[in-house]
Amino acid sequence: MKKDYSDYKPTKNEIYNLNRSDRENVRLKYFYNYASFSKDDKRIHITVDEGNEYFSMNHLIEEYTGEEITAKNFANDTELPEYIERNKKQQDVFSSRFQIDFEGAEYRETQYLWDKDKGFPKLPFNNVLSGARINLQYGEGILDFIYADFKSAIQEQLKLVEIENLLYKFAQQEGVKKEKSPIHKDEPEKIYSQLQERVEEYYEYSETIINIKDIVYTSLYSAICPPVFKKGGDKKKQTLWYGNYLLRLQQEYREMIEFCFDEDYYPEALADRLPSERFYIYRSLKGLSPFLERTEEVAFSNTMSGKEMPYGMDIEGLKERFSQSPIPNDAHKELAEKFGTTPEKVVALINLPHFLNRQYVFGSVAEILEMEFTKMLEHNVRFRKCKRCGKYFIMKGNYDTNYCDRIADGETRNCQDLAAQENYKRKMADNAAIPLYQKYYKRYAARVRVRQIKEPDFKKWKYQAMTKRDECSGGKITLAEFEEWLEASFPNRKRKSIYNK
Repeated sequence: MKKDYSDYKPTKNEIYNLNRSDRENVRLKYFYNYASFSKDDKRIHITVDEGNEYFSMNHLIEEYTGEEITAKNFANDTELPEYIERNKKQQDVFSSRFQIDFEGAEYRETQYLWDKDKGFPKLPFNNVLSGARINLQYGEGILDFIYADFKSAIQEQLKLVEIENLLYKFAQQEGVKKEKSPIHKDEPEKIYSQLQERVEEYYEYSETIINIKDIVYTSLYSAICPPVFKKGGDKKKQTLWYGNYLLRLQQEYREMIEFCFDEDYYPEALADRLPSERFYIYRSLKGLSPFLERTEEVAFSNTMSGKEMPYGMDIEGLKERFSQSPIPNDAHKELAEKFGTTPEKVVALINLPHFLNRQYVFGSVAEILEMEFTKMLEHNVRFRKCKRCGKYFIMKGNYDTNYCDRIADGETRNCQDLAAQENYKRKMADNAAIPLYQKYYKRYAARVRVRQIKEPDFKKWKYQAMTKRDECSGGKITLAEFEEWLEASFPNRKRKSIYNK
């Protein structure tokens, strides 16, 4: 029986998931990135997908179209060097803010594809982070995302779309006909093979990131997880929907951080609850599911991902492994015969350490934000709101501070330094004993310079004066008593007249 959903009322959780899912004309998960989380040093290790670049896609495109990728797919000859230079500058921007290794991707780019004899130029990456390896502190990616200025980038992109639409209307008025689409807008696109779908979506992606790179590159995570705008879609609607997707995530994580970590958020109700407990309470109050899903992959590697087995081992353990004899014994030979291989292979497999590696697959901004946030809860990493600038920062170990180490716009020093200076000035203003001490310190220091007071006597006085100052500040003596002591320390001495000999 056919079902009628016209009066269907979705739950809050259904709406929540719908707003984080692909739309018909916007795909949010195109990259297959990997993230691993280290509990020991509280760091995230991300490998960005490089399968959507020309050196990975060229053989598929050549198979599908019969042509290799050339410069005409990106820009004309005069624009290409500028495009490459802009990409390099954007890489530098990310490198200045985060710990990023581009070497692996750049090596594969230069070694894999281009034949100098054919005269093919080096082409720019579609995404400047493709193939990069990124190392972050827990919380670093989230903070970068929630404080990114997406609104300005979205507004500028919408202006460009409006200009493009105006130019198109003008061209129509001048008699320039729009290129006819081979597919009627009401008919589905005919797909003949997986190869066709893969290649055509690649072209959609490469065009998308060129058009909205200023939005994508506003934050690290949006650059790692760029979207795909489907061909033939309304660019304005696509830009608005994707922009609202990013802004909704920003608002959500600002709320979550405040609810889960802010010590001043409803302290009478939540003060004694852990951030993990607060997170459950938050989701329950919002009508969201308490169940979260991740896509985890387990693999074996020669590279350690921890300090203890099965993830790693200490130096002594490695030495013991590598000191074992490479010569097969009878047991090795028997095992090799059982599995139809050589004894040498069996010995090599047994002697060489292999470590377990766990990593998570993610393709959207929402996925990596959720993974990082929940790993912070698992491994007890906290945010705190800076009492000077009002922005959240990552608490580091047992170091307890109320101020962040950011340098705000228009400042030359971070909040910690500025707060220390401001607190000192406030203390000076509130504590009358301090300026009184400084007044007499300057007076007696001047006498030392003209040799009316001896240096050893002044040093002894300085120690006593600081003790008295602290006693005054602590209320043990009055300000009048402190001033009387200071005045009597080195009584004024009248200079002897040359006539009184």
